[in-house]
Amino acid sequence: MKNIFKTLILLLTAGALLASCDSYLDRQPDEPLTSENIFKKQSTTLQYLTNIYAWQPNYEAPACVSSNDDIPWEACSDEASFSYLNRTYTTINYNSWNPSTNAFRNDTYNNMYKGIREANYFMQHVYECPELTETDKGYYYNEARFLRAYFYSMMLPVYGPVFLIGDDPVDFTQSGLDERERNTWDECVNYVATELWEASKGLPNSWPNNHYGRATKGAALAARARLLLYSARKLFNGNDLYNGIVNKHGDHLFPTQYDEKKWEKAAQAAKDVMDLNLYTLVGADGEDPYGSFNKLFTSVGSETGVVEKIYTRIASGYQARVVATPPKVGGTAYGGYGVTQKQVDAFAMSNGRYPITGYTNDDQSRPIIDPNAGYSETGFSKFKHPIYGDELDTYKMYQNREPRFYINVFWSGMTWHGANKKTADIQFFTDGNSGPGPSHNYAPTGYLVHKFINPALDTSVGGTGTNVFGFIDFPVFRYAEVLLNYIEALNEYDPSNMDITLYLNMIRKRAGVPDIEEVYPDAVGDQTKMRELIRRERQVELCFENLRYFDTRTWMTAETDNNMPVYGMNISAKDHKSTGEFWQRVVCKYDGGRDGNRVFTKRCYLFPISQEELDRVKCTQNYGW
Repeated sequence: MKNIFKTLILLLTAGALLASCDSYLDRQPDEPLTSENIFKKQSTTLQYLTNIYAWQPNYEAPACVSSNDDIPWEACSDEASFSYLNRTYTTINYNSWNPSTNAFRNDTYNNMYKGIREANYFMQHVYECPELTETDKGYYYNEARFLRAYFYSMMLPVYGPVFLIGDDPVDFTQSGLDERERNTWDECVNYVATELWEASKGLPNSWPNNHYGRATKGAALAARARLLLYSARKLFNGNDLYNGIVNKHGDHLFPTQYDEKKWEKAAQAAKDVMDLNLYTLVGADGEDPYGSFNKLFTSVGSETGVVEKIYTRIASGYQARVVATPPKVGGTAYGGYGVTQKQVDAFAMSNGRYPITGYTNDDQSRPIIDPNAGYSETGFSKFKHPIYGDELDTYKMYQNREPRFYINVFWSGMTWHGANKKTADIQFFTDGNSGPGPSHNYAPTGYLVHKFINPALDTSVGGTGTNVFGFIDFPVFRYAEVLLNYIEALNEYDPSNMDITLYLNMIRKRAGVPDIEEVYPDAVGDQTKMRELIRRERQVELCFENLRYFDTRTWMTAETDNNMPVYGMNISAKDHKSTGEFWQRVVCKYDGGRDGNRVFTKRCYLFPISQEELDRVKCTQNYGW
């Protein structure tokens, strides 16, 4: 583990070695790291490669610890709400942004191009290193090639088509920038998918433990599978909304016609990962779903759980856990990373049925309840928490849910466990020990995200270091996502394929819920019904992993899913007694300092190209901006 963390320290600090700039168009590669001596030694060559890795965003940091940092995918999804004030992500959630806002531009655009430029330079020179074996030169080269393609793949679902800059660390300070234009969507996807495929051929299946976290064959193929799935979905597959987006050269930036073959390509790309036979689900036998998920989301590096993790980021657990720890616990605890009521509703019952099938007139205070689910929102009774064993009076909404519900959701009245023991009974109501009060550190919806909490840690001692919050091995790509990618694509072009139920049931079995045909037999072979079940399974299995933001947008359901109020429990209540007002579905009035009535219009499917970039290269703007 010591060697793993040595690599981690390099990853966390490497960015400081590179000078910053406002745009990828500003200059050539960073001079301090491109001298004639850099590639003469293995150590400095590896350092340069590590610097390229460092341009990745902080996946585990949910854009809320400070006012303007990191990536906003959780804060701008319909599964989460944050209580923190004056954060840029609220301009996205309430559609009050514009091309001059530059919302999250560094981590979604500038840094991606910086990483691409550095990868290009590295690829040109890595074979000059005399201290590397030919095998290692090939690995290093293909790691950079993977990273270059991966940086592109992260920009594409955010901005749509981008600029492909080829193999050279191009100097865009020269004249003639007015002729520069974004490549088309299909040009971008075909280039990136090909690069990831080629990189995979030169990457190892795995690395020794002391190099855990470096790119592998599986990482390249998983990135390719996700991109091709997004490309097959409605937003980028003949969406009429973008038919009129033509660049200054007369090219349609987006596909103008639907292509079913894209689903077939997406399915095969996922199958390419599966056919490596390197990965499986942790606890696939379903015997202990609670223990399996705990290992998956709290183990680090080559510890148990790696059989499902394809590509991860090891980082301090501080940013992921401090926002999910209630203030009453003590120490450093900001406790403002809330689960929305819609996400609470998404989890199945222990019998495998989904209790909430929709909302009357999209009003989440009026849920449509499946009468066969065994679900109730009336009353309290004694209930033993299946993870912690505490037997407490519990709202019936939270009883007899599937194991993933208890892994992911912490509600008011539960007992917090730290250092594997009870530490505090938590209250999310107004003036409760972790509710609204003088500070904005409270659960805005009456729930906290619990997925990455490690009950073995004692965060009450205070501090922000790894000795308090431990490390997190954030799953950038994991095998469960690959399986869900595969069956979603299969269902769109071959809905009778038996692999759909085979792999969907594999995920459900690990989660401790019955097979889909036992619960919803009429959905088997029915493309429309199965589509909704696959999407619901994805919403539950992959929650709080930076994927829901892109799912609702690429499916083009965001005009409904993200254009409605955020609901939660009534934290304005003065107590959470069983007969009190706390246990009511209400619009969250604490959603980042806004009123909870989020707004999403057609222009919001993609980020705008920033005004600064428009002024620089005179390129085509996205729809509606």
